[in-house]
Amino acid sequence: MAFFMLGNTYRDREPDRVDEIGTEIPQDFIVSRRINGKALSRFQDDSWDFTPYGASTIFYFAAWQAQEFDQLSRVITDEIKSIFWLSMFNPRIAIKKNKKATSYYAFNLALRAIAKIAYHCKTPLSLAHSNLRFQAALQSSFLLSSEDNPKATLHHSNQIKEVIRVCHRAAHDSLCDGLPHWKIIPGDRYDDWLNRLDAASKFIHINKKKTPLIPARIMALLLEESEKELDGALPYMEKLVAFFEAVYENPNLFCDHKNHAGAATTRIKRSGRPKPSYSTSQFVSREETLRRFGIGEYLQKKNISWTIPAIGAHLSKLQSLSAIIIHLYSGMRRSEVAALPYECSHVVHIPDFGNVDILLSHTKKLVSTNYSTMLPWVTSPVTKKAIKTAQCVARINWTRNHPDPFPSKKSKVPLWLAASWASCKSPVNYEYPEAYHSLELGDTVKLFKGIEIRQSDLDELIAFDAFRNWDEDPKFTVGNPWPFSSHQARRAVAIYASRSGMVSLPSLATQFKHLSLVMTALYAENSPFAESFIVAEDDAHFVTEFRASKKIDDAISFEEQVIEAHNPLLGGQGKVFQAEKQRNLPHFLDDAKAIQQDIKVGKRKFVPLPSGGGCMNETGPCDSYGIDWTFPCYGCAKSIFEENVLQEAAASIELSMQEMSPRSLAYKFSSERLSLIKARINNEGQ
Repeated sequence: MAFFMLGNTYRDREPDRVDEIGTEIPQDFIVSRRINGKALSRFQDDSWDFTPYGASTIFYFAAWQAQEFDQLSRVITDEIKSIFWLSMFNPRIAIKKNKKATSYYAFNLALRAIAKIAYHCKTPLSLAHSNLRFQAALQSSFLLSSEDNPKATLHHSNQIKEVIRVCHRAAHDSLCDGLPHWKIIPGDRYDDWLNRLDAASKFIHINKKKTPLIPARIMALLLEESEKELDGALPYMEKLVAFFEAVYENPNLFCDHKNHAGAATTRIKRSGRPKPSYSTSQFVSREETLRRFGIGEYLQKKNISWTIPAIGAHLSKLQSLSAIIIHLYSGMRRSEVAALPYECSHVVHIPDFGNVDILLSHTKKLVSTNYSTMLPWVTSPVTKKAIKTAQCVARINWTRNHPDPFPSKKSKVPLWLAASWASCKSPVNYEYPEAYHSLELGDTVKLFKGIEIRQSDLDELIAFDAFRNWDEDPKFTVGNPWPFSSHQARRAVAIYASRSGMVSLPSLATQFKHLSLVMTALYAENSPFAESFIVAEDDAHFVTEFRASKKIDDAISFEEQVIEAHNPLLGGQGKVFQAEKQRNLPHFLDDAKAIQQDIKVGKRKFVPLPSGGGCMNETGPCDSYGIDWTFPCYGCAKSIFEENVLQEAAASIELSMQEMSPRSLAYKFSSERLSLIKARINNEGQ
């Protein structure tokens, strides 16, 4: 019996029929025939041609893999063919017995998307049901697809559902007993997954493209390059403030001839100051003026011409870089960053946790008429550099537009004070114009070397959001600069903070480990501060996404560090599990799997710790660890870690530091951790 109703028209060119299957699908099984009845495509082929049956397409099974075709690619491709073959030719497996050949196109696309996720997770489809990374990636990828329009959501859910059903039926069909089982999802989650897919297909969403996740390499590049630019500028910012204050008071400064003095007179008058008079005998040359204020070296290093407009353009670039840093270390919306007041950086003390850096801003998401509500956002100490830089630029722009000293009442001054006030309106809640609307963040990052999309970046996007057709979006073509926009930061912060222990780039993992611990304490652990930290309904997406990702990733860490541990487990809870392993291995695994599921649904806690191992304390943050925690708590009854965790932690940190700038905060943090761990190793040896 064939996979579709051929009718008498195609009776002389039918594919082979399925009677019995031995231990494997016959490689020479004829899946299609030519008009003359001769074989056209066989199972062993990587392309199956059904055009003799009226189909408009040829199925190319190896086309899912754009990278070099390695051994795993070969295995997964053969698995795709096997699942596809079962859905077509096994009458007990196929969902629709009279399904047309052309309708299998969408089914094949879903299979290819799932294959990409499996390859990224380094697992064949036959083991995908037991691979927690695959399960997490498949779930997040589909949830992202459901943000599309209803038609796309229904399409994705139906195709994924059909793939899952085909694989599930094959695993429980006696006719397939001799074949590998491609369950895709665990058997005990089969009904749950189908219910999720059915529910998702009923959602109604607005028709908009979903926000892409910034690939890890590009995320690290944005942070590193932006911080490097600010580090280079900060020693000169106060000098630049003094320089602008002086040249807007004295028209004789920064003048090589009368034309320069004329321009100085014009800009001083435009700032609201009285028309000045200059004296050629008192001219101070541009070179000498820059030397006096100590900024000549910086301008020369940055290749900035000695003109006020050129220096002003560079200051706008520094504003953009500051905004990028704030976005990427807070997850704030564009409107929320734009509304930051001049004094927005604060430190709060959380009992049993320590000092936490926050940013205070207005949000119009809570109040429809204005920005009257102030809310805090957790951030990294790195943002202090951005705030300091932006504040200096604000003071310079004040000098360029106002004759009076900078206001002592800074609550009415926006952080992003505009360079020119003539054509700008003052935003709600502020008395002076802000410049954020004119900051070209995307254009600024295009100047970074290495910002061009690589194949590895695209592969990461595909694995994270496998059901989006990236090939049809020209913005994400290999070789193009990454199309950065501020709204991408929200998702990036939630994902990378929650998955800080799983990011391949050590520098990125280190930076967001700190942020993750802070966020966990404030956003995810029902702390007394939680209600004041991003309580708006619209903000729930950010908090919810962080919480959901954190639970999944903690469960993955538990599997890797406890269930799959190769060395004896130590620590209070670790010794309990180790004794269970030695006494009864199957029971231990069953029990551990149950705990793993409890972690995913939030019934139990497993907090991965920076040096390896974890803590199963269910009462929230304790005095023994926090943002400066450096090694497992050996004496705690709730700790779990492998015997060699300290040695591995030291080696890992040393390797990570090779990829960091010695001047970076991440390098300093890692160096301190390394010293403490080595001290502990020495103590253990003694």
